[in-house]
Amino acid sequence: MSNGSPGRHSNKAFSIGSDDGENENVFVEETSTPPKTPLGTLLTNCTEQSPLILPMPTRPRLEDSPVAEHDHHIVVDVFTVNNDDGTWKQASRFARYEEDCEGFDNHLGRPHVPCIPMGTYDALKMVTAKSILFPKVQYESLDEFVNFLETKIVDPDVPKLGEKIAKLINDRIAEIEKMRPLHQRNSSSTQSLDASNPQTISTVGIFPRSLLSAPNNLGSLAHHPMRRLPTSHSGLRFGSSFLPQQPVVSQLEPVIWDEDNEISMLVAGEIPHVNVCRFIAIRFVETTAMEKIFPNMTNVRHLFFLIGPALENVTYLDLGRALASVVSNPPATTTFDQLKSPDSITKAIERFLAGTVVIAPGRIDNKNLVRSDLIRKLVNMQGEKTETKIVHPKDVDVERNATKKAEEAEDKPFRLFSGVTSDLRNRAKHYFSDYRDGFNISIFTVVFYMFCVTVVPTLTFGAIMGAGTSGLLAVKECLVSQALSGLIWSVLSCQPLLVMSPTGPFLVFEKALFKFTDQNDMDFLEVRFYTGIFLFFISIVGAATNCAHLIHYVTIYTEDIFCALISLIFFSEVVEFIHLQEEHNSIENLKYYIENAANCTVTEVKDCALSRPNTFLLQLIMVVVSIAIFHYLRQVSRSTFFGRTFRNLCKNFGGIFAVIAVSIAYRILFQNVGVAVVDIPVAVGQSRPFDGIFVIPSAPPTASTLTIALISSILLFVLIFVETEIPEQMALREGRKLKKGGGLHWDLIVVGFCTLVSSVLGLPWMCPAAVQSLAHITSLTEYKKSAPGVPSRISHVIEQRVSGMVTYLLLGTFAILGHFLAIPAATIFGVFFYLGVRNLEGSKMILRLKLCFLPSKYRGSHKFLEIVSSLKICSLIFNLH
Repeated sequence: MSNGSPGRHSNKAFSIGSDDGENENVFVEETSTPPKTPLGTLLTNCTEQSPLILPMPTRPRLEDSPVAEHDHHIVVDVFTVNNDDGTWKQASRFARYEEDCEGFDNHLGRPHVPCIPMGTYDALKMVTAKSILFPKVQYESLDEFVNFLETKIVDPDVPKLGEKIAKLINDRIAEIEKMRPLHQRNSSSTQSLDASNPQTISTVGIFPRSLLSAPNNLGSLAHHPMRRLPTSHSGLRFGSSFLPQQPVVSQLEPVIWDEDNEISMLVAGEIPHVNVCRFIAIRFVETTAMEKIFPNMTNVRHLFFLIGPALENVTYLDLGRALASVVSNPPATTTFDQLKSPDSITKAIERFLAGTVVIAPGRIDNKNLVRSDLIRKLVNMQGEKTETKIVHPKDVDVERNATKKAEEAEDKPFRLFSGVTSDLRNRAKHYFSDYRDGFNISIFTVVFYMFCVTVVPTLTFGAIMGAGTSGLLAVKECLVSQALSGLIWSVLSCQPLLVMSPTGPFLVFEKALFKFTDQNDMDFLEVRFYTGIFLFFISIVGAATNCAHLIHYVTIYTEDIFCALISLIFFSEVVEFIHLQEEHNSIENLKYYIENAANCTVTEVKDCALSRPNTFLLQLIMVVVSIAIFHYLRQVSRSTFFGRTFRNLCKNFGGIFAVIAVSIAYRILFQNVGVAVVDIPVAVGQSRPFDGIFVIPSAPPTASTLTIALISSILLFVLIFVETEIPEQMALREGRKLKKGGGLHWDLIVVGFCTLVSSVLGLPWMCPAAVQSLAHITSLTEYKKSAPGVPSRISHVIEQRVSGMVTYLLLGTFAILGHFLAIPAATIFGVFFYLGVRNLEGSKMILRLKLCFLPSKYRGSHKFLEIVSSLKICSLIFNLH
């Protein structure tokens, strides 16, 4: 059975999650030792961190909820006893989910929901009805423990039951001691496989030549059984294909995902001369390490024995798995921690079965007959019924974007700048620690990641803005503005984890303002200069009046509209780019090109541009290929191909890979075909009508200029307010575990100041970008070790200012030294288009829109949707909350 099998027996029929891998919530990642390198820490983060993708909020786990009491699971290792020689073999491990022991080395497979017949639990209740319990056993030494088993375990129906269990323990000890020298010899390297190395060869016989020299050496092993090759722990076993296999005690995999978890060992199997089934449960007063019985295991709390005669309708392995599924279930933790009576164990099994979702027996010929989403929904509903605390929707509803602090401030008497002073007072005590916490080795990988996910959108916005402003605001200006505004933000803001970047609404606003000023013969940069001044004063007034509290009225529906607007901007810009390329290099018949070429031969014609259809076709193909590479790299990241590190590389850097792959292919195969490129000029402002770095109006402003600037500043303040406060609210949600707080009011002034500086220098306006900011916070998040199959929980966030500063310095350096780089614009626009598609994933508005096209029986479990006509749904679909 492969490592990816969902379980033993018929577990394949019950798998929470679709077989096609379309459900992103399916737990397919196995828990391993956390990487020690900073790069490994970033790459093993399974949370998707691609740029410009607004993650949909999820319901946070409340720390004071009853579920939080059982966050640590009792880990149960299930062992079976061999009927022939009495050896033990680990069959599976339960930590709420099951991991099968598979392969030649008994490695643990990936976690899955166990699938066990209901009849097994009925048999288990009968066995546990006459359990023998020892709730408080003091473990001092192994000899005393074995003596305790012999004398204290007494059953009138089974003579000398304690002696039989003690014999199991002694046989286990002898077995491990016998095989321990083999394990020590297995640690030798491959180069020691020589007759001169005594550690490789058995002391009984000596090989006359190298073990790897000739196949005859392997053939001679059949006549000299004691001359064996050492057992290999790699993918090959030399002896397994030629000789009878000697029993090998596999090394147990230690529980490394949580040091505080208690471990239970369950031994189940058929024992000679035992005529009835018995369940013996031993709970130690303190966790102990029984190295001679369970190597590599610490924190052993329980020792269970499930033994008896041969059974007809059920196996001891199934009984052990059923018991382990109950013991490892969080609601049953208290029962097995106390072990009051056999009746309490039986009742725990009954409570477990009461919340179990049953699948009727019979063949399942089509995988579509088992709806994984419905099963998961029913299981989660059953789990919610056991919660005693009722959580009000307002505590977890993401529509309430205002924090408790902001809600309490509304009840206080109004004072000018009260919010600003509160923000500064709360953050000032953490200001110097922001720099100390930034000197962490993991910051380097965060900086590298943030540079990669930030530079592509900036290049794209710069290229689009340069085309929309006749080169006044282009790629170079965008990079310099982002670096400068970002440094100001990192030093002065109360929430430095937010990322300053160009955004879609700002792009549209800049292009519209340029078009308006150009049509009315006004100086674009001069209007921006006065707009920045007005905006700075408006932001001060807004912060003084505590207008940030208005974000309280922003709901999920507002955020959905905002996401849809951003995606629409992405789509429209890509379509406009393709349409522009088609106009310049149109595809016509042969007569068109002959006439065009003839016109260009006239001597009076200067700068004649021939239409090149290959250019348009190549750029269209580059757009499509970029989308395809980005999309399929994301599919690889959700599959089981390759290793986890490579999959996370595809997930986090898919857009960068797409740009690099298409650019290299163009340079190698189609360099002779001219295409539009995104390049970085040597100097800033090459298209400016004046010299210098400052925008200095040539004459006093006119009334029309000031009027347009004032109106623009008011509209721009609305954009800045939304673009700043929404990321602030998302960052300050309790589920993100930020401890140092933020600055809803003061940060508004900082953004206004950055806008003023950019206006004076003639640079594009910047503001905090929601998706890059959340990606930055996610990359700085440290996660707790979790059980296999259980989502990782946030431990803390490295809140500091250094990663942002270094990222902006790299962007500034790239703006200065990146003039040698010329990236085909088509590949960036392809990534841009796919980002717009992914930005709509999970949008409630899009999900509601889909209901218009679904029959009533597929609209979900809401009854009012089943009785309402499709026309009525389409008319009211956007009013559902």
